Amino acid sequence: MFNWNVALIALLLGASWSQAEEALPSVFTKPVPESVTDLQEFQTHLLKVLPKMQAATVALRIGDAHGSGVFVNEKGLIMTAGHVSGRPGKRADITLSDGRHFTGRTLGRNRHLDSGLIQIDGDRTDWPFCPLVPKPTSGNASSLGDWCVSIGHPGGLQEDRPAPVRLGRVIVVSKRLLQTDCELVGGDSGGPLFNMRGEIIGINSRIGQPLEFNYHVPTAIYQQEWDKLLSSEDMKGTSGALLGISGKADTGGLRITRVYDDEPAARAGVKVGDLLVTFDGKPMKDMDQLIEIVGDRVPGEEVVLELLRDGKKISLKVELDMRWD
Repeated sequence: MFNWNVALIALLLGASWSQAEEALPSVFTKPVPESVTDLQEFQTHLLKVLPKMQAATVALRIGDAHGSGVFVNEKGLIMTAGHVSGRPGKRADITLSDGRHFTGRTLGRNRHLDSGLIQIDGDRTDWPFCPLVPKPTSGNASSLGDWCVSIGHPGGLQEDRPAPVRLGRVIVVSKRLLQTDCELVGGDSGGPLFNMRGEIIGINSRIGQPLEFNYHVPTAIYQQEWDKLLSSEDMKGTSGALLGISGKADTGGLRITRVYDDEPAARAGVKVGDLLVTFDGKPMKDMDQLIEIVGDRVPGEEVVLELLRDGKKISLKVELDMRWD
């Protein structure tokens, strides 16, 4: 069988770069490239947009934290993950793709959403940047199966190595997160996720095990609270996996008193009045226990709920979402 990934990488390594075109080639509308011609079309376009993506991507160090970020305007505003930027007002060491070092300061963050901004120091107004994907009137700017590129500094900055480029697809879309199969590791946090037009569609947020558990904060999440982030507001909260129910202790388990609309439990068919007996085989006794066990799970993970409904035992599979509050 022909290995398209290997072929793509080989073509990418041997090609030259230039400026991006506006229109996307037809190959990006196909589930997979179907021919060598498709691969050539793919690589020609990708290598036109990559230089701008890489120039806009930066390495960050804030205190003991290392991560990545991306310039989003010509005045040196950088988007990153909230757990990378930390609290507002901290000094940030910024390294550009060409190895030059600068300083900046952290602006606002939202711990709920893992969003953060940094402003580079100085009055320069010609920093290399990439635009945000236009915010849609409804839904998400990304769709399942979209090709995407993630750039960051895995393992931390290495000055003899440019920021690696990872090519992948969007595999989960929700209001509060994107999941891709771009292979990410520590140090990629805060780095940009691009579409094939070179627009920023998300920021690398949570990197779990196994490697397909890669989560990104959609740019729309930043846009919703842009003014607060710019004004250095520190919005507090916690993050973790989300199930989407409330309940109270009852004989034999946890009696469900509320199922939140459009959240994992509701989508799986859980109903008010059900008795949650086990969560992935673990007996449930109260809400505090459920909060703790769900918080330890990875968003995107599938779990099995055993329930009693009208005296009958039922089993439901639930895919956990990202918890922001």
